[in-house]
Amino acid sequence: MIIERNKSMREKVYDVLKEMIIDGKIPQGERIIETEYSKIFQISRTPIREALRMLELEGLVVSNSTGGVIVKKTTKEELIEIYKIRIALEGIILEEVIKKATEKEIKLIEEILKKTEKKLKENDLEEIFSLFSQFNIELYEIAKVPRVMGMINNINLYLKRFRRLAIDENIRKIEAFNDHVKILDCIKNRDLAKALKINRKHLERSMDFMIPKFEEK
Repeated sequence: MIIERNKSMREKVYDVLKEMIIDGKIPQGERIIETEYSKIFQISRTPIREALRMLELEGLVVSNSTGGVIVKKTTKEELIEIYKIRIALEGIILEEVIKKATEKEIKLIEEILKKTEKKLKENDLEEIFSLFSQFNIELYEIAKVPRVMGMINNINLYLKRFRRLAIDENIRKIEAFNDHVKILDCIKNRDLAKALKINRKHLERSMDFMIPKFEEK
C-alpha cells in the first residue's frame, strides 16, 4: 500500500489508520507496530508515530506499559454512554428538522425510504446500510446545526464498527426501516414529542441488540 502525498504525510497516515481501525481491519486489542506499517506504507516511522499520537488523543488507540500502541477496546459502559449521547444529540437534530423541513426535503426523504424498502426486499445489505446512512445524513443537512453534526459524526465513528452487526440481522433491518417511516410521519405532522419518543426507542433497541453481540466480540 502506497500513501498518496496530497496531504501532509502525518495527516494521510492518520486518515488511513483511522479508517482501518473503524472498519475493523485493525481489530481492538491489536498492537500497531511502527516498523511494520512503515514497510506497508513505504514511508519512514516518524509520520506513523505522529499519526498514532493524534489517534491516541481521539481515544482510538492507547499506549501500553511496554511503550507500544494498541487499538483501544470499547467497554460495554462506553457503548451505553455513546448511545445516551447520540439520543440527546439526535433530539436536537429532530427539533430543528421539524421546524425547518420543506416539502421538497420531505419528498427527498420519502424517496430514500422507497429505495430502502426495495432493497430490503432484495436483501441488498450494502445498499441498505448506505440508505440508512443517507436517511440520517439528510436529516442532518436539513437541521443545519454543524457543531451538533460534528459531534454526532464523531460518535458514529465509534458505533460504525458495531452497526453492521445490527444491519445484518433481518428483524433489526425491518424494525429500523419502520422507525424511519414513523419518524418521517412525525416530521410531516410536526410532532416533535412523538418523534423524540420513537427515536429514543429506536436507538435503545439498537443498543440492547448490540450489547450481547459486542460482548461476544
